[in-house]
Amino acid sequence: MKFCMVQPIINIRKNDMNFSRREALLASLALFEGANTNVIAQQTPSYPIAPIRFIIPTAAGGGHDVMMRVIGQKLTERLGQPCVVESRSGASGAIAAGVVAQAPADGYTLLLGYSAFLSNTVLVEKPTYKVEDFVPISMLALTPIALGISETLAASTIKQYVAIAKTRPNEMSYASYGPGSGGHFVGELFNMAAGINTVHVPYKGETPALMDVLSGQVQASFTSVGGARRYPGRIRALAVATKERSPSYPDVPTFAELGYPEVDMPGWGALFASAKTPPAIIQLLSTEINRIVMLPDVKTKMAELGFDAVGWNQDRTNIFLKEQLASTKKLVNSGRIKM
Repeated sequence: MKFCMVQPIINIRKNDMNFSRREALLASLALFEGANTNVIAQQTPSYPIAPIRFIIPTAAGGGHDVMMRVIGQKLTERLGQPCVVESRSGASGAIAAGVVAQAPADGYTLLLGYSAFLSNTVLVEKPTYKVEDFVPISMLALTPIALGISETLAASTIKQYVAIAKTRPNEMSYASYGPGSGGHFVGELFNMAAGINTVHVPYKGETPALMDVLSGQVQASFTSVGGARRYPGRIRALAVATKERSPSYPDVPTFAELGYPEVDMPGWGALFASAKTPPAIIQLLSTEINRIVMLPDVKTKMAELGFDAVGWNQDRTNIFLKEQLASTKKLVNSGRIKM
């Protein structure tokens, strides 16, 4: 199958005497990008000739599922092969990681990983995979993790929520999208910082966790800020666990602003492949997917879901993952996080 060639996005006007230096630079960069992509395509002439599978570790219908379907549609248009999203939730993402680890290293089975991808390797006594078994393709987005509480709870601020929790130790509960997930870690960071004891209740994904907040089974959830804001009048987003406010939800303050600077652990979503996947395929996918997530319409949709698109390359993603793994180990060693 012939790979679709990338056309330059700017036409060079040779005879235009008013052609500016800036336009010339942009045109040169565009030509270089197109040529670079074509070189990669020539190195992988038979890829892709089959559907590409995105294996996600969370339930169908949630934010991760929708995000990957949006990205998959754009990648399908670009590469000419269907991109299929498959949910393999459970075991804090270990099931999904296992599917990709056992699949052929040919670029057709890819893993969407989030914070539990790292924490599993620290929390589980005998993990079924190692971080080194995978190679990052792209850091798709950062996910500001928010504390969302039920509107039926008599609290509208962090101060009021903490006051209620202190009068009901080990009675109030918070949901997360999985044991060892970013929501779980941020929940325990907040418990320590605020001096409260709320009980962690893990779910197989964000959607079922939020459904139980709506039904009153749990009082709160540490979830994506988009998830916490998805049900206005029923769930109230009190704060996000990032250094700065989310550009998508600037009205939600950070925990640091409210007196809890130690509650700072952003969620994230990255795409991985088997470490043995040919480098040319990894580079092709990285180039295309990083371009896709920064498209205006894709960024807008991701923001609606609570994801801040970043499109980081492999080097920057690897640095971030090493930092996150160090923070994860520190919190696990404190004894607050247990499977």
